[in-house]
Amino acid sequence: MNQDHYSTLAVKRTASAEDIHRAYRALALRYHPDRNPAPDAAAHMAVINEAYEVLGDPAKRRQYDALTERTPSHSELAGAVLAAARDVVLRTGWVVVEDLGKVLLLEKSRQRVRAVFLERASNDMLQHAASLYREPILVLTLAVESAVHAPPGVAVIDLLHGQRYGTPQQAAAFEMLLAGFV
Repeated sequence: MNQDHYSTLAVKRTASAEDIHRAYRALALRYHPDRNPAPDAAAHMAVINEAYEVLGDPAKRRQYDALTERTPSHSELAGAVLAAARDVVLRTGWVVVEDLGKVLLLEKSRQRVRAVFLERASNDMLQHAASLYREPILVLTLAVESAVHAPPGVAVIDLLHGQRYGTPQQAAAFEMLLAGFV
């Protein structure tokens, strides 16, 4: 399923914790493999559980919202730079499998990479992104914390200074994407 967690649970971004819990329970009753004999019920339930794990925890939900926010909350200049970086990524020949605004899931030759566009990258945000996504992650940012430590599978590009942090697990998957930046 190529939906964000809110779409998975069929709730709005403004949904209360109670609404999210209620939606999760309704979907769990419908798709739990013990109640639903369909062959894809377990897969649906896994996606539903993943969405609830994030949206059901207030801290994880705030971090998820920051990563997937569709309306930029940064200055006009920052928005222009990140939009230009996004355009460069989109011209690399990778297929966009999923577009969540600040997060793209890209695929080429059976390799998948998440491209994340952030005004500022912090260690907490990088750790959360690494725990949220299975694919290698390329973070394109305008600023990084002074002591940024990218977790395994995450590469960070400071667009303003041309600096690269982190060692991606699948370096080959990143090279075409990185060519336009460093």
